[in-house]
Amino acid sequence: MDETSYPARPVLGRLLALDLRPMRPLTLLGPAAAALCGAIASGGLNGQWRSWVTLILVILLCDVLIGAWRASWLHADWRVALPRSLANARIWYMLPDEASSSRMARWARALTQRVMLVRYGIWPLIDSEIIGMLIAGLFALCLAALFNPIALALTLAALALALIEGQVSERHTLGLRALIELTLPWFIAQSAFEYFSYLSLFFVLLLTIVYRALLGLIHARQERWYVWNNIAHLVIALALFASHAPIQAALVALALLAQRLWQMRWQSEGAAREYVQHIQSYVLATMVVVSLSLGLLPR
Repeated sequence: MDETSYPARPVLGRLLALDLRPMRPLTLLGPAAAALCGAIASGGLNGQWRSWVTLILVILLCDVLIGAWRASWLHADWRVALPRSLANARIWYMLPDEASSSRMARWARALTQRVMLVRYGIWPLIDSEIIGMLIAGLFALCLAALFNPIALALTLAALALALIEGQVSERHTLGLRALIELTLPWFIAQSAFEYFSYLSLFFVLLLTIVYRALLGLIHARQERWYVWNNIAHLVIALALFASHAPIQAALVALALLAQRLWQMRWQSEGAAREYVQHIQSYVLATMVVVSLSLGLLPR
């Protein structure tokens, strides 16, 4: 094959490859939607092109880069195979030190053994996965650092929680998912536009409860999560009304009424997954209404 042909050209001198593809999630809810709503709530979106570039970078950070970090950690096969490979590798590469050798010789032998252990027992399992994970994490931190220290700290928290997410039980995993996929992206977007208020914290915590309830319905299918979802929506509507936003409160109440009608159908059929798919637009509408209400508040 000619060296100048297309299949040969990308290989020459290239060190890393990036593969982006649509994930086709269960719902439209998630880090991208939360980041968009956080940007709207900040009131920083205006006619200037810099604000829209910031929005694109925030969505790239929260959805693509942090998502790639989580996927590389949670879906890696090497996390299961690595302990077995280490046990086998220690038999061959971690031989006992000779007592008659000098301290320097024993130190050099131990170092050589550990290098061989990493090279032949660990690296063949994790090379591509760990490189992809580290690159995604490095890009995420560099991009967050371009915004401000608060965005960097929140990004660090998201990366750390993703590592914890893979080590805890499913019951606690869903709560961490709600924090990583909704709470932190919302606040990262707000911090990128240099905005924060305790009222926004209050509303985001309520929306996190809504998102956690939807995750609970999908995975556990416990009816108590219907109640949590309804209570959180009701509190949001009342808080908007108390904040002198009666129109926004009425819209959230209508979204709650629509969800309640769907609950009457899907609860009888026991189809929580289908329920979540059908009511995602109402939850997303509630998020947008809340973000618009926060964005209209005087700064």
